[in-house]
Amino acid sequence: MNTNNSTEPSPGSPISPNQDGVVIIDNHDNHDSHDNYEIQDITDLPNDLFLLVASYLSPQDCVLCRRVSRAWLEAFSGADASWNFMRWHFTRSREMRTAARELGAKPDWARIFAKVARRYYYLRSAKPRLIEKVDVVQEVVGGSSSKGGGTGGAAGPSFRGVSPWARWLQWNDNVATFQHRDPTWCFDDGLLVYQEAVSERYVAYDLETRHRFAVPFDASDKTVRRLRLTCGVLVVEWCEREAYHQLNDRETVHRHFATAFDVRRRQVPSPPPSSSESGSESEEFPRFTWDIAFRSEWKIHFLGLPLNSHDRFFSAHTATHYALYLWQPNRSPWGEEDPLEQLTVWDISSPSPYRPSLDPTSAAKPGPGAGGPAVVRRLPWRDLEFWGLRQRCTPSLREVRLDERNVYVHEEEHRWLAGQHSSLSPPRHHLVRCTGVPFAGVGPRWYDECCADGDVHMSFCPRAGSFARVSSSGGNSTATGGGGCGGGNTWPGRAPCWRHEEFPYLTVSDAVDAGAGVRVVARQCFMVEALSSFVLPKISVEENKGDSNTEDGDGDGEGGDGEQEAVEEQPSEIRFADEMWWELLAKGRIAGDERWVVGEDRDGRVTIVRF
Repeated sequence: MNTNNSTEPSPGSPISPNQDGVVIIDNHDNHDSHDNYEIQDITDLPNDLFLLVASYLSPQDCVLCRRVSRAWLEAFSGADASWNFMRWHFTRSREMRTAARELGAKPDWARIFAKVARRYYYLRSAKPRLIEKVDVVQEVVGGSSSKGGGTGGAAGPSFRGVSPWARWLQWNDNVATFQHRDPTWCFDDGLLVYQEAVSERYVAYDLETRHRFAVPFDASDKTVRRLRLTCGVLVVEWCEREAYHQLNDRETVHRHFATAFDVRRRQVPSPPPSSSESGSESEEFPRFTWDIAFRSEWKIHFLGLPLNSHDRFFSAHTATHYALYLWQPNRSPWGEEDPLEQLTVWDISSPSPYRPSLDPTSAAKPGPGAGGPAVVRRLPWRDLEFWGLRQRCTPSLREVRLDERNVYVHEEEHRWLAGQHSSLSPPRHHLVRCTGVPFAGVGPRWYDECCADGDVHMSFCPRAGSFARVSSSGGNSTATGGGGCGGGNTWPGRAPCWRHEEFPYLTVSDAVDAGAGVRVVARQCFMVEALSSFVLPKISVEENKGDSNTEDGDGDGEGGDGEQEAVEEQPSEIRFADEMWWELLAKGRIAGDERWVVGEDRDGRVTIVRF
């Protein structure tokens, strides 16, 4: 290393350059020859000085320095140096958070750092490293299946989702979707569950190991209405393809059920390394596998529901409870107009081998106390009206959420909504609210509302700009699960302000990794797009590099608007290329974490963007 000789070393200094510019470190306590050594390269520095110099390098430079020479490769690939690089640059990465649990006693920090540095290079640049496509069975809408989908044979479709409300955004002659249909797949914790387009069997695809696992769900004589994975539980809502009985002269009903599976990630011992694999990166053998086992099955409606676009139900579940909101048009011959509404909560924590779908007469149904799913609270329309949750003929319900003791109903209204179910008295701009009702014990109603009225400073939402609040409310991707499962700050009792946080854009969906401080968000500006063809929807990556100890979001009512949010650092935002919108947002839903983003393209294929 050449040094600057413009400044003379102080008398008695242990560090001095010779005539060739080589630094000599002299140990004055012992003048033996072996205590005087020359530093000709950065790798000759003591370890603490080397780390001090390397701390000024970017993660990409630290990896590129390995290619300079063998000495640099050894220095920049050392376990101590690589661990410090991870600690400095990627404190909140998944590997640092799960090191003690998943990486073993002696992690290969050199390989881990290179892998994480590559990931965050693409993530912070909002560029996909790899795009993967998965063919899945598509929903049958209007009597015909989409491209690449399966019809399930002559008996009926294999997937027919629950129709959203008949309302959409309309401004002059411009129309946009306000609430999308449910996708035919679900995703959580790196596991993608879907029905294969060719074999029409359900599989679980581990994005980390790229291995597929069979889901023990026989869909041969069933029509799936919705599937959802969260809290280590996969719930499949389905009905029989054959009608159960005649409802009236024009409609038949099908018995509807929900089947729950326990989904557990398990570590498997690695095989002894062979001589051919020594020193090379081998990821062929999976370090983890998934165990998917049947837990229970229950009937979600005592009589059955027609397969049409009028009868609707919204649901959510955690590891222990399942909630279902039912909305049906009134078919009374006496001229009653108000729809039939009911909110029911089940306790599904106890497993049971009993399957009501195989016992139409309920002859083998176990008695009380035998375990299995059990109703813990049922709210008919009178109770819903008392709690302020009845939707009537102009519903605004967006989704249902759950936590350990309460069920939450998220509602949403917009100024420009049109359609059969749009409000007769719309809000000034965009209104979101959350109403919570206890299903265990007795307690007051929880209510949280936000109406983005805007002002002269264009502050569209008074709660906008807080990454901590978005993380604690869970956003849309965790909302598919229905509530917090003990894995982070995902309390569902906050109004979904993430929908209107950036005026004039409307947030369509987001994928929040609260632990890593990473959020991938998709926004669409309906009004401006109607005025100009040059304004396109956008997908962006937001990263909060601050402390991961954000607000706890425990639902005590007033912890979400404290001073901590006021001083929170604004996250950086990088925008994806415009064409990525059509690769991910065909169903208005994205999911993922710091490693990948999962969505659906216009051709009905699942798109996996890997960083």
